[in-house]
Amino acid sequence: MFDWLEFSDIIGILIVIYVSVLTLNNSYLRKDIRVGIIGTGIALAILYIFDMLWYICVYFLPVSEKTDFILNLITCIIYLMVPAALSTFFIVYTLRKRTIRHNLGLLFIFILMIADIVNIFRPIFFYHKDSYMHYVPWGFGMHIVCYLAFVILLWDMIRTKFFDYEDMFLATFVGVTMFIGFLASWINYDLKTLWISLGLSYLLMYLALSALYNKVDVITELPNRNAYARAISRIKDNYNTIVLIDLNGLKKFNDTMGHHVGDQYIFATAKTLSDAFKGMGMLYRIGGDEFILISKNTKPVLKGIVDSVLHKGKCDEQYGDFKIDFAYGIAERLESDKIGDVVGRADQLMYVHKKKSKEEAAQNVTPG
Repeated sequence: MFDWLEFSDIIGILIVIYVSVLTLNNSYLRKDIRVGIIGTGIALAILYIFDMLWYICVYFLPVSEKTDFILNLITCIIYLMVPAALSTFFIVYTLRKRTIRHNLGLLFIFILMIADIVNIFRPIFFYHKDSYMHYVPWGFGMHIVCYLAFVILLWDMIRTKFFDYEDMFLATFVGVTMFIGFLASWINYDLKTLWISLGLSYLLMYLALSALYNKVDVITELPNRNAYARAISRIKDNYNTIVLIDLNGLKKFNDTMGHHVGDQYIFATAKTLSDAFKGMGMLYRIGGDEFILISKNTKPVLKGIVDSVLHKGKCDEQYGDFKIDFAYGIAERLESDKIGDVVGRADQLMYVHKKKSKEEAAQNVTPG
């Protein structure tokens, strides 16, 4: 009775709804990322709706050339939604990171879209005869180009500096799932597997991005305390030095000028420090005004960098007109140390430096 009803498409639509609702309520994700995920979901929902329409037409329409044209038109629209789903996410996600690689991915997407439209009138990838779909030799090229565009997008995610081994494992599953879908489509004409693999990849990519941005501080865009906790849980002896930094004057900014200005002060200082420590290790924001650097470099090298930043007296102008003022402690790992021991010593040295700075500031105050 319901042979025409395609339940796999209903599952796909439910996946899109689930991911979309989570995305709209995920405050950790950047706005542009949310726009990309929702845009991709809309394209996938259209794909699933038209796939159900294709089965309805096969079931109810008589076998004829007209029916073949209708089925071919619907299939072209379905396949058009694949590059459309990639493009909505791809364009937004790579907006800040345009490279030759990204432009190549967008070119692949554009070629696929044009080819899908042309295929309505002239078979480039596939055609329909007697209500059955057939691939032409170039159809394999469509699968390759589409998968390459997908891999470029996935690679852009993987290359982010916050990706850890769990994220990499999940991203690998995304790539494998999509590959199996394309393979099933080409070898067995199994479009059901392809479409459901798109939905699963969409869900897995959301989970990967959600996990990623759950480890990113929303103010400074540095890895946050969650990322730090995960890093130290498996760090072993893969580091040499810990630098602990505590900002001075944050309370003054918050009390006198408001938390918005205080956040700007945090951002400017964090970006200045991040630039200074580039290539020296991973800098985390672990508290309101606390930062920690885990580095393989030596204490003298890192002390020279920290002192040079303090000596400048101001944050880099591109980040805001703020005085740079912080206390710090640097501790090197000894052979028998656990990371908690090194952090503890850095914390003690930081408070010694903070106390010394306050005493020097008090001595420099001239009585009125």
